Amino acid sequence: MALAAGQPGSAEEWARPLFSNQIRAVSGIGTGTGAAEPQAFQLAFLHEFGSLILGGTVSSNRSGILTRAVQAEETHQLRLHAGYDFGPATGVVTLGGVQAEGSGGRRQGTLFGLGMRVSLNRALQLRGEVLHHEAGPRDGSGRPRGETLSVSAAFRF
Repeated sequence: MALAAGQPGSAEEWARPLFSNQIRAVSGIGTGTGAAEPQAFQLAFLHEFGSLILGGTVSSNRSGILTRAVQAEETHQLRLHAGYDFGPATGVVTLGGVQAEGSGGRRQGTLFGLGMRVSLNRALQLRGEVLHHEAGPRDGSGRPRGETLSVSAAFRF
């Protein structure tokens, strides 16, 4: 079971910081403490300059898609975003770095990608992002690379 805490913002609220924190509720059976364990933290800021959008994101994750893709126990990311609002659609370019932590130590690498947000109507938006990531040497076997695809829908009240 997962619980969300914090103040996540919508994609239309570009001029203020966005914060989210996700914790996993633990049942206490066989865990010893029964305490909730933090799973993800994200802090983002985006600002519009006319049709140009600039921003950044700092996040830490123990269970996300990128964490699984780079075969790590935890990832930390720093991303810079630049985009353009085309009217009903917004395109975004992302550049950044990722640090993957696991039992074998820390690995660092780059990530970059393209994203798009499309408003289907006043209340419904579709979002998608393709990220290419490289997470540094893993057991001396080179740079593990990969792509992740993220697709989501958002409904505004």
